[in-house]
Amino acid sequence: MKPIILILAAAFLTLAPFVSRAEVTDRIIAIVNDEIVTLREVERFVVVEKKSRYSSMNEYTRNLQLREKLDQFIEGLLIGQQAKKLKIEVTDKDIQETIDNIKKQNLITDTELRQQLKQDHIDYKEFIEGIKRSIVRTKVLAKAVMQEMDLNDKNLKAHYDANVGDYVQEEYRLQQVFVSSQRKDGAERAQKALHELGEDKPFGEVAKEFSDDASNALEGDMGFVKKEELIPELREAVKLLIPGTYSNVIRTPFGYHILKLTETKKGQAASFESVKESVRQKLFMIESGKRYKTYIAKLRSSSYIEVKI
Repeated sequence: MKPIILILAAAFLTLAPFVSRAEVTDRIIAIVNDEIVTLREVERFVVVEKKSRYSSMNEYTRNLQLREKLDQFIEGLLIGQQAKKLKIEVTDKDIQETIDNIKKQNLITDTELRQQLKQDHIDYKEFIEGIKRSIVRTKVLAKAVMQEMDLNDKNLKAHYDANVGDYVQEEYRLQQVFVSSQRKDGAERAQKALHELGEDKPFGEVAKEFSDDASNALEGDMGFVKKEELIPELREAVKLLIPGTYSNVIRTPFGYHILKLTETKKGQAASFESVKESVRQKLFMIESGKRYKTYIAKLRSSSYIEVKI
């Protein structure tokens, strides 16, 4: 279930509720306006491994790691302070809707989510706090940064015309070995299939023997599949393949996959109208990223920030 945690990590950059394995005396390492930042707080924000105690070089390296993540921590504090000024609140309903979306996107139950968090040493309460911080950030940016963003059709069409190559419809002819997550020995079975391929057994024969889906009768042949029709984990894996090669075992919420790329086919660029919403989302991400950097820079310049490491 590792892809789930990758998704969560991407969504909740400020989560990371880890506890340092070294014994460290707590101390103030930064002041942000009227809030202090302690070493223990930042060490819960990111794992900082200390190779030995009180070695000057290790202490120097450790401080570099802290400074690297302290900037992110400070940004979170500044956003939180702005939320208070703007009287932005996060409701229990907001949090629950976000959790429900995570479970829906990853096809998991609440029990499975909690088990995965526990396996990755993430406390559920800290996970909720991470979600809350993420929602606060989104609401602050929506109110303070995104209100005047102009994504009209003229701007969207200009971006589309300048990047039309990004919207060429690419298709892959694939074969697949698929082992269902319902199998208790699923991971072991998938590795066995990969071993058979490594012994030069034909992919079609391995698919017939090991696959749990209907394509096994066709030697795993999935036919031509459009890039956007693949789930993210498979889409990323296919990018690394050239015709005639196969992937390692790919874990998804559905089970274990091994893909073989047999042929690629590029068609015409999708029409502007058919991808307009996709263009809008892409342009929104680009523009919001620029505005976020500008906004954070303004917050920093108008705030009292003292770093003590």
